Amino acid sequence: MEPMKEKIRRFKEWQEQPFDYKLVSDKVHRCNNCGNDFTGNYCPICSQKAEIGRIGWHSVRQGIMDIWGLGTRSLLYSIWQLMLRPGHLIDDYLKGKRQVSFPPVKMLFIIAVVYSMLAYWFFPDVLGIHVADEFGVSYIDQSLEVVDDSYQWAQRNYSWFALLMAVLAIFPTWVLFRYSPRHTRHTLPEGFFIQAFLSVIMLVLSLVGLPLGIMSSLVYSLVNFALFGVYYLIVYHYLFGYGLWGTLWRCGFILLFVSFLTVMVMMAFFDLDMNAMAEYSKSMGGNENVVVPSKAFVLITYFMIAVFSFGIGSLINLIATRKARREIKQAAY
Repeated sequence: MEPMKEKIRRFKEWQEQPFDYKLVSDKVHRCNNCGNDFTGNYCPICSQKAEIGRIGWHSVRQGIMDIWGLGTRSLLYSIWQLMLRPGHLIDDYLKGKRQVSFPPVKMLFIIAVVYSMLAYWFFPDVLGIHVADEFGVSYIDQSLEVVDDSYQWAQRNYSWFALLMAVLAIFPTWVLFRYSPRHTRHTLPEGFFIQAFLSVIMLVLSLVGLPLGIMSSLVYSLVNFALFGVYYLIVYHYLFGYGLWGTLWRCGFILLFVSFLTVMVMMAFFDLDMNAMAEYSKSMGGNENVVVPSKAFVLITYFMIAVFSFGIGSLINLIATRKARREIKQAAY
């Protein structure tokens, strides 16, 4: 039992401080790039490495590896950190330790490309399975064609779908967590990078879980979202410093808001035939005299529900953070 406790202690220490920067050489170097004389590992003027030799095969290897982020600030090492110390890595990045991670937006793009390539080449069935088939329901009927089309688009463009949800989560995160114990008054641009890192986590989990999709697309989706939910809570809990309950209910309101807006975007993007939906309702035993709403009315209704639910969350948050807001206001004067 004691060795396990020691391993956990070391793991937590590594999460807090994983980097050990050492001075390679204390002699004076002349930069080959700008001619500056300096002491250290890198030139303080142009940041070129101190010990640069002639171009050799190692330079060719490094150049090829840099294309896919396998060189300096390794992509694989950043992903490994992101999965084992997600909140810590994002916290480091927001605090200005930019060299600790591969650029998050570039990382998101590369992972999205890799996911798309592997999914199309090796797991095409995962992207082609209809969610309705899991329940034995056919979506061939025209009335539910938009549902099927939107699901297929989300499956085949999973990286774009993840990015859409991430972008929609920036504003509600800013509202509900801006008076948190940590990263108080975080900005919308910081929120963008938080969501970029979270999108990378979501894509990595989806990439690792692709083999599950061969057995069942439903299991694949449920496992992915369950694991992502755990990571989501871990990241927000560490980044903003609220307790588990405070983090959970705030994330719940964010998820509710983002879900409604995502459905709105999907409905607006795909052609929703309201008359066909009404006909399907009648065929399933619905009211024969049902009034068919317009597409605009449905979109406005979804938007109002999203705003109303988020308004409730914002009001609860204002009440819960009144003390923190008062302290911030006093500190400003």
